[in-house]
Amino acid sequence: MNEMWVGTAIDTSFLTALQLADSSLPIGRYVHSSGLEGILEELPKNSAQIVEVVKAVLLHGSGRCDAVAAAHAHRMFSVADLDQLHDVDERLLATKLSVPARNASTSCGRQLAKLALQVWPHEVLDPFCREVQLRETGNLAVVAAAVSASRGIGIENTLLAELRGTASGLLSAAVRLGRMGSAEAQVHLYQCVPTIVEAAEKALLLALDDMSSTTLELDIAMLQLQRNPLRLFAT
Repeated sequence: MNEMWVGTAIDTSFLTALQLADSSLPIGRYVHSSGLEGILEELPKNSAQIVEVVKAVLLHGSGRCDAVAAAHAHRMFSVADLDQLHDVDERLLATKLSVPARNASTSCGRQLAKLALQVWPHEVLDPFCREVQLRETGNLAVVAAAVSASRGIGIENTLLAELRGTASGLLSAAVRLGRMGSAEAQVHLYQCVPTIVEAAEKALLLALDDMSSTTLELDIAMLQLQRNPLRLFAT
């Protein structure tokens, strides 16, 4: 036995991070393309162009709203300030201008809140998740940050997971739309790591008042997609 490991406690928060990022987590992320399906209908793009869309979302969309909210939610949960946590949630929702974008964020977030009560019981997390069920908010980024904080996942890794989930979701949608192969998507996801890190570093420094989202092309595509009865994704 290696003596350096004797008496050392293994940090299990990594396992929770893996579980939160698992595509089999039943919260509904799989049914959303975040407007990518609509964009590809109107303006067909090759895989390199799709990756540019993903990077733009990381830097100018989710990176400046969801990731910023996740950072502040993690901080508020860490001091057990549920009032401020709900305020972060409401302010994030206000940055999502279209109904489809709001529905995608809150439907997944509310499902995660419901699941968290069963999987990750916690004296502070439980009342927050119950309150989410009584409100019209419950954004995925905020609920996921609260769960992460409750399980000892650091704020930096919480943001990296949030942004990685955004990139993974878009690339997964591209695969299911037949615009790139599964292996190619994994290559592109790895190549997005520097952009994910850059977006996370910026989000850590931004105030709630600085939250914004300038991915208007995706927002418009989500609205247009709602009129297509043959769409594959909900948004």
